[in-house]
Amino acid sequence: MAALPSPAVAILALLGLAGALAVRPMAAPGPQPADRLHQAAVKALAAGKLLVAARRLPDPNFGNAVILLADFNREGAVGLVVNRQSEVSVARVFPHLTPAPASAGQAFLGGPVDKTRAMALVRASAVPAGARHVFDGVYLLTGKEAVESAVTSQAAAGRLRIYLGYSGWGPGQLEAETAEGVWHVLGGDADAVFDPDPASTWQRQIARTELIQARVVEPVRRPPGLPSPGVWW
Repeated sequence: MAALPSPAVAILALLGLAGALAVRPMAAPGPQPADRLHQAAVKALAAGKLLVAARRLPDPNFGNAVILLADFNREGAVGLVVNRQSEVSVARVFPHLTPAPASAGQAFLGGPVDKTRAMALVRASAVPAGARHVFDGVYLLTGKEAVESAVTSQAAAGRLRIYLGYSGWGPGQLEAETAEGVWHVLGGDADAVFDPDPASTWQRQIARTELIQARVVEPVRRPPGLPSPGVWW
């Protein structure tokens, strides 16, 4: 496969995703307001965006998940589930590190792919060594040395998270799922990614998406001549 100029290819290659994931066909567009919303969501897909799982999503891997897209291009997509805290301590993940990373808390489950791989998200004002910028002061670490360095750096509470595994999509797969209404797409939000109460992150983000959608759909359904209730955004 020929290399692409996009910086996303480097991470896709590192994680072994390129060409390895199943492809799903794009869903056909429809005329209903909900379909227009789904099409707009597909266009909004990009690195740094948040994916919020739709209500009653049956997939146990992604039910009530909020995912930060770390990479997105025509080769596929990579993301981390940011609201699923595990029972595994970071100290247990890195038992050989000194000083012991006791202050780093619990590791998060980044997704169902390669759960033995540890990655990190860091919130910082300057680029950490070996990091890749995702959005607005949030950086991704995938290399073993870079992740371990971050763990031993004694980063302030709430500014470093360790993830076991990741979420991956093949070419066109995430676009198809989004067109089908599986995912809502929101702008990157560092406070949501590093939410101190991850157990309630999805509830707040799904409420946010539904409010935005109501503001978009309501004017479409409003009878001609009926005055607008005000500014939607």
